Order: sequence, then C-alpha cells, then structure tokens
Amino acid sequence: MDFSLTREQQETVGRARRVALECLEPRAAGYDESASHPWESWNGLWQSGFLAVGVPTEYGGTWVDMPTYVMVIETLAQGCTSSAMTLHMHSVVQMYVDALANENQKRRYYAEVVEGGKLFGSWGSEPDSRGGSGIPRGTSIAPADGGYVIDGQKHFCTMAGAAHRYMVHCTMQGYDGLAGYQLALVPSDAEGIQISGEWDTLGMRATVSPSVSFEECLVDGDCLLGEPGVALETGVGLSFGLGYAAVYIGAAQRALDLTVEYCQTHRFAPDPKLLSHSLVVQRAVAEMTTALQGARLVLYESAGRWHDADAARRMVLTSCAKYLATQAALMVTSRCLQTAGGRSAHKSMPLERLFRDVRTATLMPPNADRALEVVGRAELGVSDEPSQPGR
Repeated sequence: MDFSLTREQQETVGRARRVALECLEPRAAGYDESASHPWESWNGLWQSGFLAVGVPTEYGGTWVDMPTYVMVIETLAQGCTSSAMTLHMHSVVQMYVDALANENQKRRYYAEVVEGGKLFGSWGSEPDSRGGSGIPRGTSIAPADGGYVIDGQKHFCTMAGAAHRYMVHCTMQGYDGLAGYQLALVPSDAEGIQISGEWDTLGMRATVSPSVSFEECLVDGDCLLGEPGVALETGVGLSFGLGYAAVYIGAAQRALDLTVEYCQTHRFAPDPKLLSHSLVVQRAVAEMTTALQGARLVLYESAGRWHDADAARRMVLTSCAKYLATQAALMVTSRCLQTAGGRSAHKSMPLERLFRDVRTATLMPPNADRALEVVGRAELGVSDEPSQPGR
C-alpha cells in the first residue's frame, strides 16, 4: 500500500507534532506525578482542533480518515501518552455517535465538543469480563419513569470525574446476550453515579481510571445510542485497538528518539568515544528501529483497509496491529532503559515514564494472548465469538 501523505495529511500530522512537543510534553511529567486529569493538555487539544477529530466536518468537526487518525494519535503520544489515549477514547465515542445517533443527537453532542470543548469517556470494562472488556453482563439498563435506569459496576473508567458524558456499555433488560447490547451517553451530573477507589498505578496515571458504580442512575431516552444490539454491527468499537497500537508506537518512538539523542551526546570514561560509536549500541538501535518500522507498517496497512472491511475483518486487522505494536513497544522502551543505563531510571529523564506507560497501556484489551487467538482462529478458518474489544 502507498503510505505517502497528501499535503493535507502532512499539515495535520505536522500540527499534531507541534502540539505534542509544545503543549503536551512539557506537562506530561507533572500530570504523571500527581495522577491528575491533564486539563491544560486537553484544552490545547481542543484549541488546536484535535478534540473534534472524530466529528464530521458538516457538524463543525475536523474529521480525518482512519490512516490520518492513527498517525495523529501516534504523533500526539510522543508528547504525552495519557493525553493521546484519552483523546483516542473520546474520539471513538464521536465515531459511535456518527454511526448510531439521530440527527438531533448529533447536533446536540457534537456542539458540546466543537463549541464547548467537552470530553466524552467510554466505560465498558467489568469485574468479571474476559480481559477486562467484552459484552457487558453486569451492567443493566431498563425502562423506568419515562426514561431508563442503569445499574451495575464498571472498572477502569477513564476520565472519571472529568468527562462531560460517559458512554456506558449496558445490556437492555428483556433481551438475551448480544441482542441486548446497548450504549448510553450518561451525563456526568446524573444521580446514582459513584466513583470509588483511587487511581494509583504503575503508568498511564493521567488517564485517571478508577472504578464507578451505577445505582438506579436515571437517564432520559435521548441518551441512548441506537437500538439494542445495533452497536456491535457497526464495528466502530474495533477501532479502539487501532488507536491503542498508535499510542504504543508513538510512546516507544519518543523513547527511541531520546535514547538516540542521549547516545549521540554522552560518553563514559575511559572510552573517549561517544556511546553512538559503540557496536553494541548501534545494534540495539537497529533492532529497536526495525521493530517499530514493522509494527508501524502493519498499523498503517490496517488503517488503510479499515473503511472497506466488515466487522469480522476489522477484528483481525486491529488484533494484528495491536499485537505487533505491543511487542515492539515493550521491547523498545525496555531496551532504551538498558541502552541509556542506570541514569535513565531517574525521574529527571522521561524514559522511565514512557516505559511505565507502555507497560501499563499494553494490558488493555484485546491483550496479546487474545489478539493472537483472534488472528489464529481467522487463519485456521475457525469462527470467532462476537466481542467488543474497547473500554
């Protein structure tokens, strides 16, 4: 496939690079240390048009195709992994709105993003779900009092307490299994929402993703996206994995860039030569570079085939991309620490943060084992069970 960029794509990715380096990266360490919402970074993403990157242009958004989208997420992740990840989740919700919402809903929700800079979260993970995600079995939604009542518990609720609306993955009462799969955009001020537990994790600390419970949480009918069971048919949720892969590659690329710069400017006695002259360092950099190049090519190819692929094919595309990005990013960020040496463990250097973020983020669904299972079943012609790999 031809991965050369058009002039418009070059301008969009170039703008993302400026935002990453000038807006996101200078604040990343502070948000990581405090495990707090990256409000200033989000505002920068809004002001630069990236908060509306999943909103169609006819509603005032800055929508881009999937290949451009993954390049933008990859580039922004080089500045702040958590900011890029939260933007990605928010953007997938906008894609769901495009696929499922009626005209009045689109005008309402898109205006909140474009004009108000509001963020939307996506909460799908449950305590007993495979890999932390999947079809929601514990969170129910049922008609009540002219609206709907939601009950259940969600884990890893990214942007809890910060997003304007939360897209909650539920099962509609009276339906069996997949037929009842229902998405509901719950306003953050709805009664019956309780945030529990703290978010004190190894990495991805600025995503702030504690547990949340719903107890008789009443929402109006306008909050529902589509009819029960329809959301799975769109295949939109499968794009979560592509964005995750882009985040991993972006973070690992930044770690590699910083390591290369370090080796080009540092030497250790008694060797008079710079680290970059070491054959060991050269081999390490070559292995890291080729690993990232391979994972990136698969990601770009998957994104290029996305538009014309059905849901089953999208599942394979996202699993391939996420698996290779996971393996490459884990290897690269670990190898960067080894190459730069003990100094890289200090908080004064961003390598340790990038390592922690990648190690944490790559646990997101579908995990490596599940991704391999999907690809293997497809290659062997064994039908796969329907699933929803997003948060």
